[in-house]
Amino acid sequence: MKDYYTILGVARNATKDDIKRAYRKLAHQFHPDKKGGDESKFKEVNEAYQILSNDSKRAQYDRFGSAGPEMGQGTAGWDFGNFQGFESADMGDIFETFFGRGAGFANNNHKRGRDISIDIEISFADAVFGTERRVLIRKRAPCDSCNGIGKEKDTKEVSCTRCHGSGTIRDTKQSFFGSYTQVVECSACHGRGKIPEHKCRTCHGDEVIVKSEEIHIVIPMGIENGEVVRMAGKGEAARGAEVGDLYVKVRVLPHTTFRRSKTDLYMKLEIPLSFALMGGSRDVETLDGAIKMKIPQGVADGEVLRVAGKGVPREDGSRGDLLAEVKIKMPKKLSPVLKNLITELQKEGN
Repeated sequence: MKDYYTILGVARNATKDDIKRAYRKLAHQFHPDKKGGDESKFKEVNEAYQILSNDSKRAQYDRFGSAGPEMGQGTAGWDFGNFQGFESADMGDIFETFFGRGAGFANNNHKRGRDISIDIEISFADAVFGTERRVLIRKRAPCDSCNGIGKEKDTKEVSCTRCHGSGTIRDTKQSFFGSYTQVVECSACHGRGKIPEHKCRTCHGDEVIVKSEEIHIVIPMGIENGEVVRMAGKGEAARGAEVGDLYVKVRVLPHTTFRRSKTDLYMKLEIPLSFALMGGSRDVETLDGAIKMKIPQGVADGEVLRVAGKGVPREDGSRGDLLAEVKIKMPKKLSPVLKNLITELQKEGN
């Protein structure tokens, strides 16, 4: 007695999705047309799938085994000329597995133009505060002459003579299984069932043309390196379909002074030893312009000074902070005066 569960490598309580996944994997593995394929195992896998993918046959198999009533009918001799015995199998899965998605049936997926992806570079400051760019892209776009309808002005549409207005045609082909018929979109009317009485002279009825278009891109403030801005409807057009999207990948150029962590900006602040000892203020150039940063007396090397509200803008209108890491610049040579001062400090225990 054949153990169909073992053949597919699934448990007896496997779900339909588990069975389908196992079937697809093994069918691809053992397909006779593939290198290393095995026709006998291929037939066995299909027989197991035919039974286990059908609720009533699976229940019958679980009760009686493969020797039970009607088990495996239609697989003997592997005669698929008319797909007899596969009335309960998922034919969509079978066609998809061996002929590609949509084979054997009309493709009812929502039509859509091709998406476009571009890269742009912006400065560190532009990434913080936001900016705008205008780029010229050559792409398929709705025809200007006919406004994307494919026909001359003041002319009508007539029924397609090829598909007689149905939008689809039947196409018979030969495969490993035998002959099969697939319903496909009519290439004359592209599934619409109608064609222009007089096609547009510019696009020849295609509704779209290839042209250059200037795109206005708005880069939001606070964008990070590698982020993508999606612009709906700015991709390529296609006949009888929605326009695709434009995806703009933003590359932020590094800054010579600042680095970013979320909404905070970090920098190094070099100060002389005297400022560390006595305190004071330094002119610091920020992305907003120059400011005076207060240096507290006795600041330590590596200490971080915070300036609130000088970081990256947030969505709520607030801003992050500017964080300056102190680096004390030690003198390389000591003058006699400086040596005397240090000697006095040593006497005081400092």
